[in-house]
Amino acid sequence: MTSQVAPHPTALVHLHLEGLAQDIGHSQVAMLHSFLQAYFPQGDYNFSQLPFNLGTPESMDAYDKAASDLANTLSAYSKVVLFLTTHSDEDRGDLFTGYINKKPVASEVFPFLQLLLKPLSKIVNGADIIFYVCGSVVTNPQSFNGVKEVAQQ
Repeated sequence: MTSQVAPHPTALVHLHLEGLAQDIGHSQVAMLHSFLQAYFPQGDYNFSQLPFNLGTPESMDAYDKAASDLANTLSAYSKVVLFLTTHSDEDRGDLFTGYINKKPVASEVFPFLQLLLKPLSKIVNGADIIFYVCGSVVTNPQSFNGVKEVAQQ
């Protein structure tokens, strides 16, 4: 017996802070991927890992290239689900964006998400985004407004 779920080509993309411990967010996304892949016809499902470090111009350039290449590869998929795994500053609700001199750097939610999602613009419109971040992003009004503002674009 076989099963099949969605008739639409679907891609899952796990955006995660480079160097983030493998037990934070990775196992949940891997479990979902493992479960879902059997329900799609061959060629109609893709799973990608996309680490990010937006702390330096060089690391930003490397991310932009990798993200743009991935967006080109996935542009034929009609359904895209993005998972974002990173830490947040518990006091301000800012998201960790990368590292400078091996020290984590946090940024306000709206500008960070704009930087992160811009090279993925071919696949982001209409995509679902699932956040694996600390609760301060939701409990801090400015941070949560940043999430809502990006969602409306």
